[in-house]
Amino acid sequence: MKTAIRLLTCALLSVPLFAQLAPPPASSGSIFERTKAATVVVLAGEGAGRLHSIATGVIASKDGIILTALHAIKGAAEVQIRMSNGEVFDRVELLGSDERRDVAALRISAGALAALSPGSTTHLSQGDPVYAVTNAGGLAWSATEGIFSASRPADEIPGAGSGFRLLQFTAPIAPGSSGGALVDSSGALIGIITGGKESAGFAVPIESVLGLSALGPRVVLGSGALLQMPGKGADASLSSAAIAKADTKQILRDARTIYIHSKTSFLTVDTLQRALVLEKDWPKLNLTIVQDQRVADLLIQIDRPLFTYIHTFVISDKRTSIVLDSGKVTAFDGTIASGGIAKDIVKFLSAAHAPQSQTK
Repeated sequence: MKTAIRLLTCALLSVPLFAQLAPPPASSGSIFERTKAATVVVLAGEGAGRLHSIATGVIASKDGIILTALHAIKGAAEVQIRMSNGEVFDRVELLGSDERRDVAALRISAGALAALSPGSTTHLSQGDPVYAVTNAGGLAWSATEGIFSASRPADEIPGAGSGFRLLQFTAPIAPGSSGGALVDSSGALIGIITGGKESAGFAVPIESVLGLSALGPRVVLGSGALLQMPGKGADASLSSAAIAKADTKQILRDARTIYIHSKTSFLTVDTLQRALVLEKDWPKLNLTIVQDQRVADLLIQIDRPLFTYIHTFVISDKRTSIVLDSGKVTAFDGTIASGGIAKDIVKFLSAAHAPQSQTK
């Protein structure tokens, strides 16, 4: 018996110390808790408290740097950040943006935040588990998990763009998930979710956007300030005074193409397009609805906030991101709402083309 005990003791002592002390792999529950603490709700508004969109953001550094989806805040007059602990921040700075990858870097005046550590996508293998906490479908801090499917060029994904790579994964996502964190089995941040199609979700690799907070001028969002997007050329970042003086009628007169984007399944692009062409004054505008945003002069974004019957629209100039007009129609469904929205849009656009004497 003593000999057996001595042999067992020797065997245990022969096991490397790091193997004996190695921590167990993180559980999905602990990963979700850490990710939730670093996930925020991003509310973008049209001004005067009118909600424009709801998205997700992830705290990327303890001193208040937040990464989110650019499309969620672009054109917004107000941006508000809500933390999982109940804190709310109304003063938000835009630090930088990547139009191609649809990611923006924001900052709030806070410190010692629960930030996620950046990971690396170079070690990802197909089938590895991945996790996300997002505001899917307006339900804040919803947890999902799946597997890493592939890293592929955006060119292979319809409507995603070109010239960069995306991470494909199976964790379920829904509207409101954009801007959320994709983390690996250690809880490290490996991607910023930008959208999904059917059973596939997509995220921008974190290595591609870590430097965004060092780009561009600091622009305050919130307190009624108009969002000004940094970019190339003097026209890409306009002051509030310049925007106030902008000749919006001239922008509308020069426009020849329109791109319609819907953020809700309750009011589709096709539904609004049919309603527009049925308006008797639509042919007089000489506008063409295009399927590629890159060739559009004007952008029309339509939405219906969750749990409401309010259908909204925003018309903006693609070149400068100036919001030219916005409105809303309350209706039971999108087909009914599309008629009212189309009428308001055509009326607004027609006013820009009318002789000066008729618009006074």
